Amino acid sequence: MSELTERLQQQLIAGATRPLMQDANQHWYTGSELNLEENVWKNYWQNKGIGHNDIVLVSLTNSVTYTLAIQSLWEVGAIVQPINPATNEIQISELEDQYHYSAIILDTNTTELEVLNDLFTNHPRLTTLHEPEVQIFICNKHQAHPLEIPNDEQLALIMHTSGTTGKPKRVGLTHHQLLAEAFNVIDSEELTEKDSTLILMPMFHINAMVISNLATRLSHGQLLFRPKFSAHLFWKEVSSEMVTWVSLTPAIVAILLQRDEQPRENRLRFLRTASAPLLPSIHQQFSQRFSIPLIESYGMTEAASQIAQNPLEKPVQNTVGIIKGTQIRILDGNHQELGPNEIGEIALKGEHIITHYLDPQPEAFHDGWLLTGDLGSLDEQGYLHMAGRIKEMIIRGGENINPLAVEDCLNDLKFIREMAVVGTPDLIYGETVTAVIVPKKLSQDHRHQLALLNELANEQLLPVERPTKYIFSTQLPKNATGKIQRTLLAQEVTQQLKEA
Repeated sequence: MSELTERLQQQLIAGATRPLMQDANQHWYTGSELNLEENVWKNYWQNKGIGHNDIVLVSLTNSVTYTLAIQSLWEVGAIVQPINPATNEIQISELEDQYHYSAIILDTNTTELEVLNDLFTNHPRLTTLHEPEVQIFICNKHQAHPLEIPNDEQLALIMHTSGTTGKPKRVGLTHHQLLAEAFNVIDSEELTEKDSTLILMPMFHINAMVISNLATRLSHGQLLFRPKFSAHLFWKEVSSEMVTWVSLTPAIVAILLQRDEQPRENRLRFLRTASAPLLPSIHQQFSQRFSIPLIESYGMTEAASQIAQNPLEKPVQNTVGIIKGTQIRILDGNHQELGPNEIGEIALKGEHIITHYLDPQPEAFHDGWLLTGDLGSLDEQGYLHMAGRIKEMIIRGGENINPLAVEDCLNDLKFIREMAVVGTPDLIYGETVTAVIVPKKLSQDHRHQLALLNELANEQLLPVERPTKYIFSTQLPKNATGKIQRTLLAQEVTQQLKEA
């Protein structure tokens, strides 16, 4: 067995009589019950001939079944590719045409895959859990592969990057990379068997898969699976279930701020935030209101999740913390290393960092270093300060403008629910700064709001940073983790301005 699968199995055995996982109906399962179910899964795959290097597409909502199914697939040497359960039949068919899956796992409420009927056969599998059954489709042309015990370098997981600034890339992560990263998280967050977490973020993204799921399991903590975030249940469940930490997105943080509920008495050690930039103004408001440590971090799929996190005992606001288990360099445009407090591209190397994409992207690497496309700087104390994405920087008349700085300034206005700043084409200056505003209350007349926006921009922003266009909207395009899809937004706004 790989060390990862061995340790996952040990967690279930060591906690044989202890409640380890809770499903969405608040039913707890002991390690013994979970180990029985995981073995049923493993035997099922062996009987169906699913084994070494078979790729299995998993389209499920968060559940106890999810974590046990992927563990069983890893144990027989298969490779898991999780996708959004909202992925439709046509999209799944397109993925199958490209990557030829040996099996597909779907939620029971997913529509029957009529387009794949000629290629796959539905094979039901009984469960020992109280959760709903899942649908399992086995490829008719699949050639049975014998069980081959995976080693640490065996590919375990295929995930697509979020694709907020371009086409998503396919990332392959090995058993060892997942294990190494999970232990980085355990070390950073000081996780022990006394910890319990709510898994709210989707497990088809790397954050929940590794940070919430694997790190908690490998530290022998308790996991409470929820299909999605519920604003009106969050504080209640944190209190009643004695949760000690939760991984959230900035979007969830903002939603909690907009609601009236206050936390009840609880055991929270901290909340952590990742997957998108957290505006300093939002961080400050949250800390002042709730008095709960909100820990900023930075990660990406290519790093198997976490790259940096603020130390629990010494967090520094407006940074994503310090680097653990990773080599980092800040590079200029010629790939030369920069000094402290100089902004450049973040480059990474380490045992949990990929060295190639599954679909070749040689321009994404230089001399063995992953070029992240993220901008940042390291201060003298080793804290990482983020400065946006290279592709998201607005270049106006030769000046680089960080959209996050503009957003943080304007977001202080109380009528704004959320906003995003993008660059749109300008014949004279190349790009102009355009702010897209989602107000808390819809209105036909925005003159007063525009006056407030211009007044604040004139007071606090440099002339080149001030938006020249404001667009009011009902929503911003986002991916499944709540990250704003800025490239898509810029395209939509540009088209809207052309039509106007």
